[in-house]
Amino acid sequence: MKTRITRRVGLLGPAVAILALGADGPPTVPRASPPSPTPRISRDTLPSALPDDGRRPIMANSAAPPVIDLGTPLIPGQMIQPIDLPGALRLAGARDLDIAIARERVCQAVAELQQAQVQWLPSLYVGPNWTRHDGQAQVVEGRVRTISKSSLFIGGTAAAGSSVSGPVPAGGPAQVSGLTSILRISDAIFEPLAARQILDARKAGIQVATNDSLLGVAEAYLDLQRAAGRLAIAREAATNAETLSTLTASFASSGAGLESDHRRSLAERDRQRKNVEAAVGELEVASAELILRVRLDPRLVVAPIEPPETVLRLVPDGRTIDELITTGLTSRPELAEAQALVKATLVRLKQAKLRPLIPSLALRYSGGGFGGGPNGFFGDFNARSDADVNLYWEVQNLGLADRSIARQRASQQRTANLQLMKVQDRVASDVVRAEKERIATSRQMDQAAQAVPEAQASLTLNLTNIRRGAGLPGATRPIEVLQPIQALAQARADYLDAVLAYNRAQFRLYRALGQPPLLASSPTQAAPTADTKVPQTSIRR
Repeated sequence: MKTRITRRVGLLGPAVAILALGADGPPTVPRASPPSPTPRISRDTLPSALPDDGRRPIMANSAAPPVIDLGTPLIPGQMIQPIDLPGALRLAGARDLDIAIARERVCQAVAELQQAQVQWLPSLYVGPNWTRHDGQAQVVEGRVRTISKSSLFIGGTAAAGSSVSGPVPAGGPAQVSGLTSILRISDAIFEPLAARQILDARKAGIQVATNDSLLGVAEAYLDLQRAAGRLAIAREAATNAETLSTLTASFASSGAGLESDHRRSLAERDRQRKNVEAAVGELEVASAELILRVRLDPRLVVAPIEPPETVLRLVPDGRTIDELITTGLTSRPELAEAQALVKATLVRLKQAKLRPLIPSLALRYSGGGFGGGPNGFFGDFNARSDADVNLYWEVQNLGLADRSIARQRASQQRTANLQLMKVQDRVASDVVRAEKERIATSRQMDQAAQAVPEAQASLTLNLTNIRRGAGLPGATRPIEVLQPIQALAQARADYLDAVLAYNRAQFRLYRALGQPPLLASSPTQAAPTADTKVPQTSIRR
């Protein structure tokens, strides 16, 4: 599957670790002492809260804020494996049980077709047949006599059926059952045709199972990406809250700020740390769902390689709804499956109508050695052969049963047509719904992308005002940075959700179109990019 991958870069913030392994907890910040009577603080003594590049609030005389060692795996020592989207899709195609079941149904349909094709051939029965009679019996001339005799037949029987009954009263080869020795020529003609259509339907079912499996794995992977992005956002917010708590502690200890502001910042710091731990849980739950779908070791934890803000473009923009619906109606394997089933019912309907007009054949031929005599005597063995051939037309139950069978087949054919119409309606609905979802999420993504730099700028300006207005009347209180920190985290989360919703809509549209390879290789529209670098997501072990 060729996929156009573009990125809305720089909107999910700086690089953060998805999972940090280790037992060390986050660095503690000492509680501030009561404010001192010193009323003023100069710009030179105020801790600087913003580096020159404006990317992340840090403390003065420090290269970066302390790394908060939060978000360790739920089970210590648990293995963490990276996984990418193409790898997950390949595993789904190779290991999915629904696909394997669909393939086995094809094997079953092939066997049924082969069985239908050999109805013309007779069945063979080989083995001895011993007969013993003691008592009254009617001889050929009509007299009833007391007879004691036995006979033995050693040979074989070929019959246009599948079973034999007991021996004939006069001895000889085994008698073929009249119910199973009849070859209905109509069945021999039409059953292979119907079985071939069933086979075509089962083959289409493999593609149906494959498409459904790939969509399920893709959505599970997007859920994993969402959890990884949420964890990255939560860790950044926790780092910013840690910086704010340190800043308010400095102001409170110097008398330039309030102890209540510092306590409020500590509460926010603890809340953001809680969000980190919640995001870890979401990540591992999403990992377990993906592992279930690709059938990996359930003890593993997988983490996505691609950045969460990666934008996927599987279907080119600019196609009309009519074009997409037409593509779906010609490419969806569900329609091919339903059409094959309709053809099978048409074959069986024709078979039911022609059944009284096509003769049936009852055939038996046997040959071997036969001998016997009175009482328990065995002798006079010699060759023997018997043949019975009957060709007849059957009007079942004076034709009323044939009429009922034809009506049943007609009803089955109409039901299959209605099922086909139902599939057609569902395909058109899937295409329209997925395309409108793609358009709506594309708009949401554009709007959310504009909110992220605004939230970042708000945080930057507030921190700059704190640094420049230290000790001046009307200066910004440090606690006012709390709202920009929350707004930035929310803006990043909104953009992440919009990107992943757009990617999900792309996969659903791709599946609604039947995953046509022509669309997969078509040129796609490039996505707009920002000026900052792509944030990388790492796994620390």
